[in-house]
Amino acid sequence: MATTIEKPDLKSRAAAKSGQRSFRAKDLLNQVVIQGLAVAPDGESVVYVRRTIEDNKYARRLWRVPFKGGRPEQLTSAKSNDTRPRFSPDGGTLLFISDRSGKPQVWLMPLQGGEPRQLTDLPNGAGAAEWSPDGKRLLLLAGSGEKRFLVGKADDPIARRIRDYTWKIDGGGYRDEFTSVWIVDVEGGKPARLTAPTYDVGGACWSPDGKHIAFIADLREEAALLDFSQLWSLPSRPSKDQPTQMAEVAGAVFNAAWAPAQHVAFLGTSEPMSPGWSNVNLYLADGKTTNQLAAGRDLDIWNTTYGDFADGEQFFPPPMCWLDEQHVAALVAHRGASHPYSFGSDGTVTALAKEDVVCNAIAAGGGRVAVVASGDGPADVHAVEDGKLRRLSDDGSKWFGPFRSPIERVEVPHPDGHNIDAWLLRAHGAAGKAPLVVAVHGGPNLSYGPTPWLEMSALAGAGFHVVWSNPRGSTGYGEQYARAVAGRWGEKDAGDIMRVADWAVEQGLADRDRRGVFGLSYGGFMTNWLLSRHPGAFKAAVSENPVTDMLAQYASSDVGIQIGAGAVGADQPWDHLAEYLERSPYTKIHLNKAPLLLLQAEQDLRCPPGQSEMVFTILRSLGREVEMIRYPDESHVMLMIGRPDRRVDRIERIVGWFEKHLGS
Repeated sequence: MATTIEKPDLKSRAAAKSGQRSFRAKDLLNQVVIQGLAVAPDGESVVYVRRTIEDNKYARRLWRVPFKGGRPEQLTSAKSNDTRPRFSPDGGTLLFISDRSGKPQVWLMPLQGGEPRQLTDLPNGAGAAEWSPDGKRLLLLAGSGEKRFLVGKADDPIARRIRDYTWKIDGGGYRDEFTSVWIVDVEGGKPARLTAPTYDVGGACWSPDGKHIAFIADLREEAALLDFSQLWSLPSRPSKDQPTQMAEVAGAVFNAAWAPAQHVAFLGTSEPMSPGWSNVNLYLADGKTTNQLAAGRDLDIWNTTYGDFADGEQFFPPPMCWLDEQHVAALVAHRGASHPYSFGSDGTVTALAKEDVVCNAIAAGGGRVAVVASGDGPADVHAVEDGKLRRLSDDGSKWFGPFRSPIERVEVPHPDGHNIDAWLLRAHGAAGKAPLVVAVHGGPNLSYGPTPWLEMSALAGAGFHVVWSNPRGSTGYGEQYARAVAGRWGEKDAGDIMRVADWAVEQGLADRDRRGVFGLSYGGFMTNWLLSRHPGAFKAAVSENPVTDMLAQYASSDVGIQIGAGAVGADQPWDHLAEYLERSPYTKIHLNKAPLLLLQAEQDLRCPPGQSEMVFTILRSLGREVEMIRYPDESHVMLMIGRPDRRVDRIERIVGWFEKHLGS
């Protein structure tokens, strides 16, 4: 792949763009997002979730498409959120989670005709449900029913008594109640809780004979500090039996699948404390021995590329499913893309397709595999056949058709000897110079890919070149590349971002004095770091939900201990105050004179508002150009799941800020 870019053919582009127009923030209200899916047991059809926006709220409905291809049909039409479809073993009934009656509950729908019926009425709803192998019972994940912290009445508490570090989580708020495994008969009846209310269950699955449940949880007392789940089992009938450990890894277990195989397949990490740079590996366990599949191949077995083209449900836990009793299908991150792979219990590893797309969901049935995949535009359902992807739906990407522009993938050489993968979206899809905006992804142990975020399209439509890249620290390039910034945020990664920005000038894309930078989370950290450690390199910036003060982040983030260790290399700041200050962008932000827009979700528990306030206060006290926008009730990933009108406002402000300070 070339490290330089060729001038585009303006005539062919002009012809291709006939009937097209620039993306504007309000076009987001027409967005369609395709998320979870299920393949019928006979492999003849695929059911998927289609998210739209109606009256400034999200509506998620179920659709079905023949695997051979054809016109999709709508299965549910209630003004609600219908998610997590699952076919019954005989293929005759579909279960799904719906909030049509208030709290999310389990609903069953006969596929030969008839109305859905509500099966559960749990006080706080159900988060997931899975069929037993005989189709007579369901496994549920739902609140335990016992409060952890409340003092007094649940609806009018006196106080919260906090003893656990794991008392809150971004997007979920207070963890007042652990999630437990419940069992319920399909014909009805009261659900019975299977696991104790004293620990949190992150996932569960049936044994092939339906007599046991495997589940993911951390049963140690130390889980009150940090959760590192392992694999356990219990009989599927309520009893006094204590959980039996089926497998343990040095890191943590994230997802598991059992039936129809005799072995449990699970995804987890082999590094203590499960650092972000460690690969997610695939294992098989039988309760006595555990074997890693594809050992030594340096594969990260999940999709690490994210953005507003996906729904929040798709990102974690990493998906996988059994193809048959000997083969497991999962997604593998690779250089900004993610591909479906088959892993055999005999050690064979086969890429089922390796196109330059981001797959963020996978399902199998009847020997067939389907994925939700996005390329240079939003995601759709695809069949996986003969090493390629065959599109089954177009409603996920059709809405974006009028705004689509070519995405150019390039490799930017670095003096250290490596190349940096980058993607370029040109201003108005045309050649020539224009102001440049450099985007930085979060993590840092995540990745960008070929699918642009909506603000990138809006910026290009407003006259900016946009470039995004995967600097050192990004995943999908092997553990060594991801680990390169561990404990040293702002060194090699900042050098890579600066190299991409300078490369754009060398290529004649932009003048050095018309460059801007933006990013979210770790991307917000990097934005502030570049402004403070490389003052003058960028003429304007947007920092969203950033990390700016490592000491405050350690104390107030829901995962502050882990972020401190990952960013600074030490998890005890009282012994490393100098190092924590050195890694905090605010300590030198006074050197920055570039106009800075701070976007902050007020209910962000990952990077709390104080992180933006620190930088705002310093710059404002110095009379610098700085502005802080705060979004009520929103969590860390507002760009994906925030209230639609707030997402529109967010994009308008990003574009407006760069128009004001860089021109267009």
